[in-house]
This record gives sequence, structure tokens and C-alpha cells, in this order.
Amino acid sequence: MFVPVAFSNADTVELNSHQQITGTVTKYANYSFELRSADGKSAIYPASNVRRIVFDSAGTAKITTRTNGLQEGATSSFENGALNVTTATGPRQFPLIFVERAAFVADRGQQVEVITHGTQVDIAKHLALGNITIVDFYADWCGPCKQVSPSLEQMAKTDPEIALRKIDIVNWKTAVVKQFNVHSIPQVNVYNRSGRLVGTVVGADVDAVKRYVAQAKTGG
Repeated sequence: MFVPVAFSNADTVELNSHQQITGTVTKYANYSFELRSADGKSAIYPASNVRRIVFDSAGTAKITTRTNGLQEGATSSFENGALNVTTATGPRQFPLIFVERAAFVADRGQQVEVITHGTQVDIAKHLALGNITIVDFYADWCGPCKQVSPSLEQMAKTDPEIALRKIDIVNWKTAVVKQFNVHSIPQVNVYNRSGRLVGTVVGADVDAVKRYVAQAKTGG
């Protein structure tokens, strides 16, 4: 199982036809690259049809080679049939003929997870870095929370770049309410790939959440 750090912004794939496609290169396997677009849809491009890839940021990739086992490093580009990677020992090239598979995107963990019931929580430990994290403050007695929750869960289940973390405030006197200064629920926080808070939505406004998610995906 690979757990690398994802690239924050769009990668650029240039095909042999010189067509350029932007998205997130998620992995290399079976002699093909997988590219995920901003809407979460994936497409497969045979390596033989790819002229060049420019990776937008220096995230850590995990590459399984046929000769030297698992290698890790920051992948800057793919060209001339090889991945250009900066490892702990310096720049290296990995020709695809020696690469079994590679992973470029972080594992988001569980799609949906309740991380606390009223107690304080270190939110940084629960963010799905490399992906978009939605944090939903709710309570079982909250009617609007029940209205918005299914839509948030559906987003996490259908978009592989979204992780939903749920915080049950229980009541207005709990430690987590004071910790995050919560005054009204549902409250939804959206964090980008690097773990920065992009925006907060108070109330059952799923469209506003989706706008912040789109902003987070584009590096906002």
C-alpha cells in the first residue's frame, strides 16, 4: 500500500499529439498513467502515448522498481521515457522499463469518520493531506445537520479526493465547542490539500461547501 504526499496543484500531461491535459497524476501501473480531473473523474493514458509530464509541486512519490525495490522522492517530470526524481541521495532517473508501479497521491484514509464526541481533538492529525478534507460539526439532535449530512457523505463517497471528518459536539458545553468557538450548527470547514482552512459554511448550504471544495482543489 502506497501512502505518498499528493501534489497541491495541477499536473500537466503532454501527449504525443502535443495535446496538453491538466489534472492530478495519481499513479503509474500496467504501463499507463492515471490522471484525475478536478471533478474527480479519472482517465488512463498509455505511457507510449505520453510525451511529457510536468508535476506541479515536489510531493513525495513512492516508486516500485523491478531492480531496486521501493524508492521514494520528489518527482518533477516524466520525459524521454523516464521519471525524474529527487531522492534523499540526490537527483535520479527511473526509466519506465524498470518501474513496476508508482503512486503520486496520498491515501485519504476512511471516506467518512467521526473523530470526536464532544472532547477536544487535534484536527491536524485527522486531515487527509494531499486531498480535500471536509470537517462537519454536528449533533444528533440538530435537524439541519441531518439535512446536510447525507450530501456531505455522498461527496466523500463519490469523489476520491474528498475525506469527510465529523465532529459530534454533543451539546453546547463540551470542550470541542469551546476549542473551535462553535456558535451554530451545522458548521462545515473545508481544508485544502496542504491542510489550510479554505472556508467555513454555517448552516445547511451544500452549494457553498461545494464552492469551497472547488476552490480548495485549484489551490485556493
